[in-house]
Amino acid sequence: MIINKKLIIFILVFVLIIGFWFGKDLIKESDQPLSSPEPRENQLLKVKSIEIKETNDKYEIQVNYPEFFNSVFFEAEKIANTFLKDQLSDNVERFKNDFAENNINIPEMKSTMETDYEEIMLTDKLASIRFDNYQYVAGAAHPNSFYSVFNYNFEKNKQIELVDFFNLGSDFLPIISNIAFQDIRRQLEEVDSFAEKTLRQGLESNINNFSNFNFDKEKIIFVFDAYQLGAYAIGPRFVSIFYNQLKEFNNKSELLELIEQY
Repeated sequence: MIINKKLIIFILVFVLIIGFWFGKDLIKESDQPLSSPEPRENQLLKVKSIEIKETNDKYEIQVNYPEFFNSVFFEAEKIANTFLKDQLSDNVERFKNDFAENNINIPEMKSTMETDYEEIMLTDKLASIRFDNYQYVAGAAHPNSFYSVFNYNFEKNKQIELVDFFNLGSDFLPIISNIAFQDIRRQLEEVDSFAEKTLRQGLESNINNFSNFNFDKEKIIFVFDAYQLGAYAIGPRFVSIFYNQLKEFNNKSELLELIEQY
């Protein structure tokens, strides 16, 4: 019986020592906040490329567009992906209809549709994507090249509009219009009076003239397709306007506060 008591005491002491040894790590862990955020790299929004490809003896279609994944904003991710899938699929169907109505049968020529994209800015909450589009229907005088954009705030679950960069009610459009005109006027170097008139019309302070844009952490990049500025030969033009050029209009913008975090 004495031996049994000593054995029992030894076992209890051993259990207490082992419990203390492993328990101290648990105590340390319990000192940490219960809701510690995950590291940002685990929350980064990511993109994989989705392809639409069709080829026959009359036309070739090659379309690449992004599909978002790894977002913590699951519903927003789903909505953004559905929007892009529907939009790019609709573009393909419009091209096919245009081909059916306007194609001229030239044996050595094929109609072509190509779309690719570039990530201008991609964070855990924001995405700015530019699409480069090329379409040619056999027999046409020249191809149709143009840019389109997709800007999304996953935290707010909404597409980003130009007004989101500015203080509510601020009259920013005349300033943007003037900066864009002066910039493109310099790019073109020599412009006759007629070309200058059409250039001013394409850049007048109308929100629709500035709806095609991307953004990064420093600036807004406006894209103006050829016919918006006049003749096709002028080609697409880009104008970058830095946030600090517009600070009197955007110093209270929630979107800029979010961009500045990156």
